[in-house]
Parts: sequence; structure tokens; C-alpha cells
Amino acid sequence: MSAAAPSSTAAPTASTGLRGRAVHVQAGGQVLVRGADLAVAPGELVAVIGASGAGKSTLLRVLAGVNAASAGAIDIGGRPIWQCTDEVGYVPTGDLVHPQLTVREALRYAAALRGNDVSEEERHARVEAVLGELHMTDRADHRVRDLSDGQRRRVGVGTELVGRPSVLVLDEPTTGLDPGLERRLMQQMRELADRGLAVLLSTHATSSLRLCDRIAVMAPGGRIAFTGSHDEVLRHFGVEAIDEVYTAVDQLPVPADGPLAAVPAEAESPAPRAGLPPAGAQIRTLASRYALCLRRDSRSLALLIVQAPLIGLAIGLTVPSNILSDSVLGTFYGVLLTFMMVIGAIWLGLISACREIAREREQLLREVAVGVRLDSYLVSKVVILFPLVALEAFLLVVPVAMLQPPDGPLTQYLGVTVVMIAVAWGSVGIGLLMSAAVSTPGQSTTALPLVAIPQMLLAGALIPPTQMIEPIRLVSDLMISRWALAGIGGSLELGDGISNELRTATGLEASFFQDGIGRPLVMIGLLTIVVLFVSAVVLDRRLLGAVYDEYDVVDAPQAQS
Repeated sequence: MSAAAPSSTAAPTASTGLRGRAVHVQAGGQVLVRGADLAVAPGELVAVIGASGAGKSTLLRVLAGVNAASAGAIDIGGRPIWQCTDEVGYVPTGDLVHPQLTVREALRYAAALRGNDVSEEERHARVEAVLGELHMTDRADHRVRDLSDGQRRRVGVGTELVGRPSVLVLDEPTTGLDPGLERRLMQQMRELADRGLAVLLSTHATSSLRLCDRIAVMAPGGRIAFTGSHDEVLRHFGVEAIDEVYTAVDQLPVPADGPLAAVPAEAESPAPRAGLPPAGAQIRTLASRYALCLRRDSRSLALLIVQAPLIGLAIGLTVPSNILSDSVLGTFYGVLLTFMMVIGAIWLGLISACREIAREREQLLREVAVGVRLDSYLVSKVVILFPLVALEAFLLVVPVAMLQPPDGPLTQYLGVTVVMIAVAWGSVGIGLLMSAAVSTPGQSTTALPLVAIPQMLLAGALIPPTQMIEPIRLVSDLMISRWALAGIGGSLELGDGISNELRTATGLEASFFQDGIGRPLVMIGLLTIVVLFVSAVVLDRRLLGAVYDEYDVVDAPQAQS
């Protein structure tokens, strides 16, 4: 069968419709979408079908303004897509709603992040209207994790509808649904189109395609082979069932194209959106949502908090009782006690933060696309995690102080607590950096030893800094653990107990602990600020990279000459 020209059946032109002309996408030296023409008018439901790897998801991301095209034009009502991305609601594959939230809460948070130009009452009214449109009013106070797959997909659609888009783009919304749920979801998409929304979706399901006004069939090589109604598609390919179209279209040849010039740089970045919440309002909204999700995940929160006193109890019982008062071994064991507390604080900060960005990566990608600032997102994490790990650090110190009283006044443990909180905060920064640098929570957990072991080795307790070679000693000065050890040891006045014999046997120097807690706190604070800044840079680069990672280069068909 030869390549067919697109159908003459075209969508009516409308001021708020979506239109792509000669859209071309190249990535990794391969052509993923080839000269695609597609238009969706208000009131239309249009489906894009084709085999896996044909380019459906890539085309939809480009049409929605999520990714940039290599060539071609995409507009809404005559305006380039990059000037009006707020008019497009994009729902990617998968669940992008926090499972701990109720349906109503999820929509309210989405509405708060998508606009600051309406009152709180109007946002609430908009949420209730969307619940009604999606037939979710009776499930509004149910948590998302307790919903069926189809209901969760509807909630994902709702988080876009609260922004009042004129175009709704959905990537494989029926994936994984049984035929009954798939039919129900498609009927709701039909209802949304009938209310005046332009709805474009990709799907592998074929049983409900008669609900669509038009169907665009993608052939190998990322081109649209034909666009028309359900019956027109059957007639064009000479088949009796829509499932047979896949076999017919796979026989079409894949033309070869040379490289195309990139779209001008000014057309690749969305224009600043009007009416977005300011940074402070975004931080409050994101922090409120994060705190609520943490509180709802009560089992995980309890494990985070309970482990702190257990670690402190284990540390206090490990060393001999009242060892800090021993005139001979007090300093030696005091350094070991200090070292264990430092590692405990680092562990608490790392484990509390190392998965927090990675497990929200897909949600963050979408929220950044609708105007959420990365600095607001990071600050919202810090606002919640810092008090949490401060509490954990305090709960770790309490049993240690009770089991191992200092040689001096008990108030020495006040300085210990302050330094422990600071090192826990610094470790949160390191954990967020780890989470920003990886793609999944599992990768972050696997990478923990790569971060924790250097902090242990270079703290100065196992190998004193005076015994390290110069390059390693310089690296040690960049370790939070090194300054934490000095600060806690200084608060416990361990330097005063280092005898000549102990210095000769271990290499420990009294000067290591002579700065008190002042200088160590300053250094830990500076290192924490640097790590958080690097986290923001890495997160920004990772999100930009994700734009291109989402192009499915591996599965894309190779061009044939």
C-alpha cells in the first residue's frame, strides 16, 4: 500500500482551537515525527492511534507545548503555542496526583498553583464545578490512593481542568483500564468536548473510537498517514475493523529525511504566564501540600521519628558508662561518641530527604510547565524537612545525654544539640541534591553509601586530619561531618583532655576542638547553602534534560532509504 495523503476532512477553524502544521521532531539523530498536520477545534474529540514507537506521545507533547518541535508551527487561535501554554491542559501517562490527598484537596492545590488572578471562593467554586463535570462529587473526600484506576485518571484530568484550559491533551489515558472503565473514560472525554473543549488524546484502545469526531492514524516514521472519521478511516485503508488499520499502516514505507534546522531559540521557551502566584504563595501552597502528605503517610513519618531516639539509645549504650568523666580514656571514647552522634545526624538528614524529589519527579515536571518555580519547590521542601530533622536530632541527643553525662556541666549538651541540628540540616541539603540527581527513589537509596561513607572516612575520627595526605585533608575540610565532629567535640571540651600520649598514639590534636561551636556552625551553614544551590542547578538541568529524555528514541522506527 502506498503512502496516503491526509484526508480532506478537516476540522473547522476556531479561534481557540489547537493546530499543528508540518510539525517535525528529531532527536538522537532520528526522526520521531515527520511533517505532521493536525488540528482540533473546540467541541471536537480527536484521537491519535498507531503502533508503539510511531511517535504518538512525542507528537502530543509537542502539540501541548511541553517539548519543542524541530520544525513546523503550532498555534492556538493564531498565537504560537509558546505564548499560550496556559491554555493547554496536558495529562501524561501515569498517576500524577499525590495518593495521600483527597480528590478535593488535590484539585484545590492544583488550582492554587495554576492561578493567582481569582479569589479563594472562585477557586473553590471552580474545583466543585470540575468535580461535577467529572462525576467525582461523591468521591471528593476519598483519598486518591483508594480510587480505581479510572477514577485516578479522572482526577489527573481534573488537575488540568481547574486551570480552565481551552485545549485538553491526554497521552494514553486509557492505558491499563479494563474495557468498561476505558469506555466510561472515553465517554467523559466526549462530554468534555461537547461542552466546548478541544480534546486531543492518544490511545491503543479501539473499542470506543466511534465516540471521536476524527481519528489521526500515525504510520511508522512518525507521520500521519490519514485523518478522518471512524468510517472514513476504515474505507481509506480498505478494512472492516479499526484493529486491522494497524496491520495496514505497518506496511507503509518509512521515508528518509535529512537533518532540519532547529526552531529559533525564542520559540522554544514558554512566555511568562500572567496571573501566576508569587514565589511566597507557591512556597506556602507546596509546603502545605507536602506537610499534609507527610502527615497522612503516618507509618513512614513514625519510622522517621522513632528511629532517632533508638539510634541515640544505641549510641549511649555502646560506649562504657560515664566514660566522659574518665581522666584516662574519657577523651578517646568521647571522640568515638561524638563520631557516632555525627553519623547518626547525617543518616537522619539523608534518609529523610534523599527520595523526596525523585518520587515527585513526574508531578514536578508538569507543575513547572504550568508555572511553579523551582526555587519555590526546593524551599517548600526545606521548610518542612528542617523542623522535622531538628526534632529527630534533638530526640537522638536526649538519650545520649542521659546515658553519657559530660565531664562538665550538662549545658554542654545544648551546644551538642545545636551542632547536631545544623549537621542534620546540611545532610538534608545533601539528600535533596541526591534526589535531584537521580530519576527514581530506588536509585537515591542505592546511592546512599556513596555519600555516607566519605562523610564517615573523612570526619577526622577514624583518621585524624593531621595523618591525611594534603589533597585528602583539603577534601575533608569540605565535609560536613568534619566540622560537626569539631563542633560537638568543642562543646564537650574534648581538646582539654588530649594528652601527649594520646596525641602520639592517635594523631589527634587539641587544636581540632579549640574553635568551640562558632566556626564549625559557620562552616556547616556555608556548606549547606552551597549544597542547596547546587541542588537547584542540578534539578534545573535534570528537568531540562527530561524534556529530551521523554523522546522515545530507542523505540522509534529507523528511517529506511
